[in-house]
Amino acid sequence: MSFSFLLRPKWGIPLGISLAVAVYLCIPVSSDDFKSQSSLKIVSKEKESLGSRSNTAGALRDWVSIDEYPEHVLQAVILAEDKRFYFHPGFDPVALGGALYSLFHWKEKVRGGSTITQQLVRIHSSSIRKLPKWIRKSVEILVSIRYTLWLSKKEILEAYLNSVTIRSNYEGFPAASLRYFKKHIRFLSMEEGIALVVLIRSNSPNIDMFVKRVEDLNRRLNIETPLQTSYLISSLEFVSPEKKKEEELKSENHHFKFWIQSLLPDTNGILETRFSNEVNRHLHHIVLSELDGLKKYNVSNASVVVLEIPEKDSSYVDLIGMIGSRNFFEDGFGQVNGSLAYRDAGSTLKPLLYASAMEKKLISVNSILNDENKTFILEKGEGSYTPRNADLKFWGDMTVAEALANSRNIPAVEVIQRLGVPEFLDFLKRSGMNHLKEKPNFYGQGLSLGTGGASLFQLTRAYASFPLDGKLPQVFLGKNQSKDIFYGKSERLFSKETAEEISFILKDSKIRSRAFGNRSFMDFPFPVSVKTGTSKDFRNSWTIGYTKRYVVGAWVGNFSGEKTMEVSGSWGAGRIFHSVMRYLMAKESDKSYVPSVTEAVRICRKTGKLAKDVCPHVSLYIRPSGFPKEFCLKHGLETDISEVDSVSILTPSDGQIFIYNPNLSKENQQIPVRLKNYSHSFAKRKTNLYLNRSYLVSLSQAGEARIPIVRGKHVLSIQEDGKEIQEINFQVR
Repeated sequence: MSFSFLLRPKWGIPLGISLAVAVYLCIPVSSDDFKSQSSLKIVSKEKESLGSRSNTAGALRDWVSIDEYPEHVLQAVILAEDKRFYFHPGFDPVALGGALYSLFHWKEKVRGGSTITQQLVRIHSSSIRKLPKWIRKSVEILVSIRYTLWLSKKEILEAYLNSVTIRSNYEGFPAASLRYFKKHIRFLSMEEGIALVVLIRSNSPNIDMFVKRVEDLNRRLNIETPLQTSYLISSLEFVSPEKKKEEELKSENHHFKFWIQSLLPDTNGILETRFSNEVNRHLHHIVLSELDGLKKYNVSNASVVVLEIPEKDSSYVDLIGMIGSRNFFEDGFGQVNGSLAYRDAGSTLKPLLYASAMEKKLISVNSILNDENKTFILEKGEGSYTPRNADLKFWGDMTVAEALANSRNIPAVEVIQRLGVPEFLDFLKRSGMNHLKEKPNFYGQGLSLGTGGASLFQLTRAYASFPLDGKLPQVFLGKNQSKDIFYGKSERLFSKETAEEISFILKDSKIRSRAFGNRSFMDFPFPVSVKTGTSKDFRNSWTIGYTKRYVVGAWVGNFSGEKTMEVSGSWGAGRIFHSVMRYLMAKESDKSYVPSVTEAVRICRKTGKLAKDVCPHVSLYIRPSGFPKEFCLKHGLETDISEVDSVSILTPSDGQIFIYNPNLSKENQQIPVRLKNYSHSFAKRKTNLYLNRSYLVSLSQAGEARIPIVRGKHVLSIQEDGKEIQEINFQVR
């Protein structure tokens, strides 16, 4: 007999498919394949449960044997979801046939044909949901048949009951029972069981729909006892305006819990953390209270991180508080963990920048930086960069301490110019900011002003290096099976001397009063080192600070990236930071901060040298090896002409590039010129400014002028008493 007909497509293709299906159905299935029960229990400092491991979809699930389920729960599930469950082969031919008949003859879309077994297939094979509807249904039926061949009905029902989504991110009846009714599944009452069953089809119905479905299922089960629907509505936390605040107050620990679970996917048993339920609850109250006051300024969210420094070990810190958002269960952005999100860091990176430059001996606390209108040439001559201060003003010469404390942008760019962008980028990576993947020229000098971005957790951990004498700490996550688990590695970033000098700058309210006023949320009745940051257009408001016991980071803004109504770091995040720090320090008896490697020195604000009585001075904490050796000679004496600072060109900068726009008038594109010390030298010396060594530029008494814009390369030069003392080159393209 010839079998050549099997090679024909009309026979061969169906036969091939049939063989493939037969082989697939022969692949064994075990009930253990469905048991993604929680293998990690997270416990707080107070020994209270913070939750169990979530599955890969971020849902909570506990596994309980079907023998522990009340019989009335099993009856309700079968009646509501699959009344012929014990009789069909995995799919229900009767229900499927009825659904198909309605669809083809009446053109009605009818829910039907999805048995408990088919629902189980969808739960554990989520990828099939992406398939076209009819292919998906066919696959569901095939897999359901395979399940039925290898598993008993009892095993299928147990897998379904422990994994079906009930409400929010709670999968399975055991997890939902504990969450909403605070009891083990075995103690679930009839009406509580019915309430959970009706949520299978719609996890978030409105209250009227929920009550209707509960009453309908109660009637179908022939139960005559009246239902306490108000109790069920309250327990299941349906969100009405008056209930919203209550729901918010129950969501504070979820971001921490899910972050830990993502970090430790293979850890089993109990994780004993030092995360404090009590502290985090209080942090959440502070966030909600302050956001109520900020919402009129278009602020919708906030995040907080709190690290505690152990008394005896400086190699690590304890994470005791983390608020990711105002409400984890809020639609839209609620589950975004704002403490881990990367955002423009504003001025919060400046302490790290100054510390890095001090370690390289490029600057010291009393070095003089110039806060004037400047243009900096980008690396490799790829254009220029002209930074601006937040107040759009220039303060002239000032010490490093004053520049940092008052958060001046132009001096910060000068510091990164000296240090080098590659050097600072490497320093930030060593500080734990490994998200900075681009090359240095991608960030440019703007890296000093936070354009590379950072997360609140990264910043708070990096700031912990200052109270820990310059050492970046590990973060203690918990103890599991007698083993300590840490986040990150410990690494020395800078010396103890540098750490102490920066700390005293950041805690001195007098030094920063020029920018932040005499009273602000940065001021405390005990020593606190604090730095704020505000990103462009007021999209991000930051405040990070520390004492010798706690490091606190706060962020305020909108997860959508929408602008706030000019909410600065010191005023927005600052108010949350202030409340959190006062709460934490209220329990501390010793709030002092005593210098150990630095001493207070009176410094002249204009020269950086030892101040005389007549000098404008500031008291700075400086390491003994960095004490200035000379007194200021600028103040208190008649100044000889030789001691007067020479006149110099402030703008344009050497190498600056201007772009000519032919669509605009040349008059409106004239190039501004500004000289330093011109008004002082005017009466002492004959000073002239030349363009291309031939054109005499007419200067105002303040040393300012505007010159025509002409394409090409140009030279500006200064002559004093006929002698050239400076020249700069610029070009117009």
